[in-house]
Amino acid sequence: MNGPEVYATIYTIAPSPLDSMTIWTGSDDGLAFITRDGGKSWKNVTPQGLPPFSRISLIDASPHKRGTAYLAAKRYQLDDRAPYIYKTDDYGQTWTKIVNGIRLDDFAHAVREDFKRPGLLYAGTEHGIYVSFDDGARWQSLSRNLPDLQVSDIALTGNAAVIATHGRSLYVMDDLTPIRELGPSVTGAGVHLYRPFDPVRGVSGANFNYYLQKPADSVKVDILDAKGAIIRSFTGTKSDSARAAAARDTTRAAKADSVIRRESIGAATGCDTRPQQDPKPKTAAGLNRFSWDLRYPGATSFDCMILWGGSASGPVAPPGQYRIRLTANGRTETQSFTVRRDPRLIGVTDADLREQFALAQKINKRVSEANDAVIRIRVARSQLQKRDPSSPFIPKLTKIEEDLYQVRNRSGQDPLNFPIRLNNRLAALQRSVETGEARPTAAAYVVFKELSSDLDRELAELAATLKSAHL
Repeated sequence: MNGPEVYATIYTIAPSPLDSMTIWTGSDDGLAFITRDGGKSWKNVTPQGLPPFSRISLIDASPHKRGTAYLAAKRYQLDDRAPYIYKTDDYGQTWTKIVNGIRLDDFAHAVREDFKRPGLLYAGTEHGIYVSFDDGARWQSLSRNLPDLQVSDIALTGNAAVIATHGRSLYVMDDLTPIRELGPSVTGAGVHLYRPFDPVRGVSGANFNYYLQKPADSVKVDILDAKGAIIRSFTGTKSDSARAAAARDTTRAAKADSVIRRESIGAATGCDTRPQQDPKPKTAAGLNRFSWDLRYPGATSFDCMILWGGSASGPVAPPGQYRIRLTANGRTETQSFTVRRDPRLIGVTDADLREQFALAQKINKRVSEANDAVIRIRVARSQLQKRDPSSPFIPKLTKIEEDLYQVRNRSGQDPLNFPIRLNNRLAALQRSVETGEARPTAAAYVVFKELSSDLDRELAELAATLKSAHL
């Protein structure tokens, strides 16, 4: 670093996405050039108000309009920490400085225009990231939960914004839909459901963003298939939101105490598992997000059920068209979305994944039947014990229960010591079928047929026992 490396270095090259012959460049000694003939000739288009020897760190050619570009420059090494961001709509003949709303001591590293919404700009500065909804006329912070850090570059890809920092890792804002749709029609609406971004099986779940002008007593979310049939429904209330907020505000000591209390409860009941609950939509005013894991309803479960290598979760939705229906504050909004196959898969079709879903759904139904049988046995045995503790049907019911479920399980490690039973074998088969994105193997169908036959035999014996016991 003895001098020659400081100047006359091209720092940024920006080919126009609309015209392959138009290329912009910016250098570290404050000069911007453009070629409109593929490099045969160049023209100096340095912004008139840009101070000499500014470092032009980034130029972004507009993906929407020919001749439009955005330029970010900095002069902190010259003891000038002011932001310098410019835009042009006439191939650099004239430039407009656009820094209103950015801190006076927060110099700029990068500026990008959203490729979906014209005039939606993002600026990376020494202390965070800003957004402008009006082509740079006004900026506001988009840093949200970011620490105070340098945002040296911004990449917009798909539905996400990715920022690079200086020594503080990469950060991702994974859904830009609320930002891209934000406007008076949204903020003025009592309820607004944003258009969902299409989820990819095996990669991401489905995220749904919605705006409430005022808090709602309850919010209901329905997931519908292509025919309009409800797949799953989720409801959240004010009390749910209050409990969630209280949980977030709980101190670490209180969290530790709650863990101890849960463990005590588990020890008293003979198991250490707690049933999973469906997620609940938030009811707070403002922007909210609800996520669906793409799974259909799961199998019936029962208290303290412990499975090894499987679960009662429903199968993952196959590729296809779906809808979300949101109801809040007396209004209903509906949006369509598509569950897609991972485009990186080779040799796998949507038909393969539909077949995978169909088999997983059949297995899950049988898991549910096995678990329902366990529940019926426990109810019937309780009735018999009250009516006649010495009834010969009690050990018969217990034997069927032990064939269906490993009753000695008390913790997640117990299946290492006690062999799994029929409901667990079915659940493990479903997990095997759904591991990976592919058509089920021939062996999976053979195993399913064998396990189904075993289950039919147990259910028939249960039905006969209950009939004989007049239950």
